[in-house]
Amino acid sequence: MKKIKKGDYGYIKHQRNIEIIKTIFMLALSFALYRIGIYSTGSNKNYLTLVAVLGCLPMAKFAVNATLFTRAKGCSEEVFSFLSGNAEKPWFYDLYFTTLKKNFQVSALYYKKKNLIVLTEDTKIDTASCVEHLETVTKNCGFENITVKVFDDKNKFADRLSELSKLEDDEKDLTVLKDNLLSVSI
Repeated sequence: MKKIKKGDYGYIKHQRNIEIIKTIFMLALSFALYRIGIYSTGSNKNYLTLVAVLGCLPMAKFAVNATLFTRAKGCSEEVFSFLSGNAEKPWFYDLYFTTLKKNFQVSALYYKKKNLIVLTEDTKIDTASCVEHLETVTKNCGFENITVKVFDDKNKFADRLSELSKLEDDEKDLTVLKDNLLSVSI
């Protein structure tokens, strides 16, 4: 089975399934240890009960991750197929940026020549907050004066993607920017 990395199409759906499986496994393991402890000693005052209770800690972490990935929606198959037909491909798909106040669903993202373009399928996105968040992220990794544009129309995004693909590549190494964008998204 091919590993789907963060930023690849289908990552959110894949990771959602992984987190749900881990949560169920840890819950079943804790419950089984608790039941075995009661069965073997006749009481819940044993070490297996302690291990079962401590096993609930990682289970709770996995449950939080599963809840977060369940709320996140990835790039739709329709948009992915549409963008796959372009000569230039987006850098990343299926990103979900979280801040203290808002969350931002990003279907596709691309950067070139101080232009960061974002495609979202979320009709309720707060565009100004998303732009502000992404400007902060890019500024924190040393990229100044970047124009961030959030599109909710795939055709306009594809047009801008085509325009940017005709520009020359940046002289700056972009791995820092890519790593930072991935690190601040789930």
